[in-house]
Amino acid sequence: MNKELFLKNTQALFEVDQILAYKLRALQKFENFQAKINEDGINFANNFEEIYENPKKDFIENLNLYKNQYFKYPVLFFYGFGNGKLYKALCENKNHKHIIVFEDELEILALAFYFTDLTKELRSEKLIIFHTPSITTAQLVTLFMYESIQKSVKIFNLFIHSDFYLKFYAQKIQNLNQILIENIRFIVLAKGNDPHDSIIGIKQVLNNLPKLLSHGVFQEFLKERKGKVKNAIIVSTGPSLIKQLPLLKEYVNKATIFCADSAYPILAKYNIKPDYVCMLERDDVVSKCFDNDFKEFDQGILFIISSVVHQEVIHFLERNFRKYMLVHRPLHFASSLNLKEFGYIGVGASVANMAYELAAGLRHENIILIGQDLAYAEDGSSHPKEHIYGNEGEKIRGEVYTLAYGGKKQVRTQLTWNLFRQAFEKDIFWAKEKLQINTYNCTEGGARIEGTIEKPFKEVCENFLKEDLKKPFDLPKNLEINEIKNKFLQTQKLLTKNVKQSEEFIKKCNNELKKLNFELNKLELNLSTLEKIKKNLLKFFNEFKKLKLFNELTQAIYYHNECEILRYEVLNEIDQKEKMKEFLTNQKAWWLQALEYLNSQNKAIGESLEKYKNDDIS
Repeated sequence: MNKELFLKNTQALFEVDQILAYKLRALQKFENFQAKINEDGINFANNFEEIYENPKKDFIENLNLYKNQYFKYPVLFFYGFGNGKLYKALCENKNHKHIIVFEDELEILALAFYFTDLTKELRSEKLIIFHTPSITTAQLVTLFMYESIQKSVKIFNLFIHSDFYLKFYAQKIQNLNQILIENIRFIVLAKGNDPHDSIIGIKQVLNNLPKLLSHGVFQEFLKERKGKVKNAIIVSTGPSLIKQLPLLKEYVNKATIFCADSAYPILAKYNIKPDYVCMLERDDVVSKCFDNDFKEFDQGILFIISSVVHQEVIHFLERNFRKYMLVHRPLHFASSLNLKEFGYIGVGASVANMAYELAAGLRHENIILIGQDLAYAEDGSSHPKEHIYGNEGEKIRGEVYTLAYGGKKQVRTQLTWNLFRQAFEKDIFWAKEKLQINTYNCTEGGARIEGTIEKPFKEVCENFLKEDLKKPFDLPKNLEINEIKNKFLQTQKLLTKNVKQSEEFIKKCNNELKKLNFELNKLELNLSTLEKIKKNLLKFFNEFKKLKLFNELTQAIYYHNECEILRYEVLNEIDQKEKMKEFLTNQKAWWLQALEYLNSQNKAIGESLEKYKNDDIS
């Protein structure tokens, strides 16, 4: 075995995955696998069986299969590393951006590193290797951020290149496949799936714009308060919350208290004053959390509200003279307004995710979670009975099971909460790696959130919360009225310009769709003409994403069409005319939908611009 080659390979791996490289170098001897070399090539075997029946023959058959059927695939997923020769060969294909391989046995990886030079492939991440038992949430989150992987979800398959793995690792393959599918589902859901909600959010951002400009500047607020307090507690409304409230009341002045909108009336009932109340959602359901009057209790509380919220929310806040600030979510439409000093927060899908982002943005060193169950209680309740909609406010939608707090059993949850949990895990990993923030899950129930430190709430309070803080904090400063008016006017001009660009684009695309419709209705299809139309539509498709009004309304359908175009491009069909006809028929349907979305958005913006003429922002 070539020790020098092993060291070169592990050094290349070290540059992209230090932990796995250390593990491979730490192997002192091979106890479960050994190498067998003969005229048929390099084989590895355990105590029962060899990985390949005939290494040379198996290699040729596999290589021909993937060259013939999957030649155009940008990404290929495999379980089982074997001797590595197949992956070395596949990496020569320029169409393949990444070859991703999962392997359970460190000894197999180590042996392969002695026989095959993979240094170039590892350094460039053309070949990405995972030791399956050691996979972390953070690794998978990072993996699925690659653009080529995100676009490949409609052609995803977990390939097995040797029956050896199916024989000895079938259950592990099934488990891994399920994990990968869950991550794919997270990607798809994160792109958005409800254009109706998106257009409502866009309209409400426009309606709320005068209030956004006249109620403090978020980035200035962050600068003023950043790093001033060490510990934060985020209060959510899982069914476990009520048991933690007596202790929270005892320590309320020793940490910054953030709470979700639905937790606010519960805390008011128990006379526990939060420092910040957050609200994220577009609809008017959660606005009822503010349809109350707690009088002096509200003094000193800052309500931090997403700019997409329903106008009823602002009505309830102003009716009782509550202090609030509107903040943009990092959505495309808000970004297109060029008001970045008023954003961004609310990357995650839930208000608790938003509160976590805020606590991290203010650079608290320790963030403590309570009431963050993200699962149903044993009695089936989704919230405490004190919740505004009762303890069964969340009916089961897409029931799934996940690892419970403590890591010893499974707990019942739903797809939406799973999405929230994955967003938490992504943010917690980022906060730890980039900001050295520790996150403590003191919910003492519900689902496990990977990356948190699970501790009893009492223990964490006693260890960290020792000194009283000066409360309430100073309120954020508002812009001068002339500056507000200038920003309002600039935004109106920008919107007018963006709508004009969108209208010109729609007109150009509709002209091409008329040509397509004419050609598809012919008895005999002209392949060269259809090819030209396809080329133009793909060019327009790339331009679509560059529109100033490309945003959350069209993001989801754009992403799905990206995946569909890729699926079409990698197909190996003999009948080119039929393949082209099916593809362009689907594209026609997509374009009609996408352009209608743009028209609806232009109309909504036009109505707001007309309304602005009568607004007195002073």
